[in-house]
Amino acid sequence: MNREVYIRAVVKLGHEDPDFREVISPLEARRMGRLLKRALWCSAKALKEAGVAMPDAIITATDYGCMENSESFLEGVLQMNDAPMRPVHFMQSTHNTISSVIAIHLGCHGYNATYSHTGASLKSALNDAMMQLQLGDIETALVGWYDERTPQMDLHRLPGAERALALVLSTKPCLD
Repeated sequence: MNREVYIRAVVKLGHEDPDFREVISPLEARRMGRLLKRALWCSAKALKEAGVAMPDAIITATDYGCMENSESFLEGVLQMNDAPMRPVHFMQSTHNTISSVIAIHLGCHGYNATYSHTGASLKSALNDAMMQLQLGDIETALVGWYDERTPQMDLHRLPGAERALALVLSTKPCLD
């Protein structure tokens, strides 16, 4: 089956952060890094703009994942010398944390995938969404592309940019 796919919404954040309280309670936000807050905000705004309460799939692209949390976790390992560490940085250091946090926030139990192919992450996520939409496996997909820059990345001259972009793709061109 080859079905038409429509872009129902696109939300992109620049370098300035919005008021996250529009979407995330202060209690939730206090344990989240900036990247997770930006991803949640973009996702919620895109879904609202598209008129979609719950996507059938959440597909995320990230070149490096939650680098700030990964760096904090590794720094803690070096400094703690086998002492117990707080688990938050570890739990939020994996690449699939972004799509998982979005799914938990939405209460979405559908398809959830993360693509982390430096330089090809977004293309991979979009290909996955398009294939599933065209085959009829899903009707709507929330596709996001999220990355952050950290001082360590700059120090080691890793390529990439800070980004927060959410798209809602659908087999329906507009609201019913």
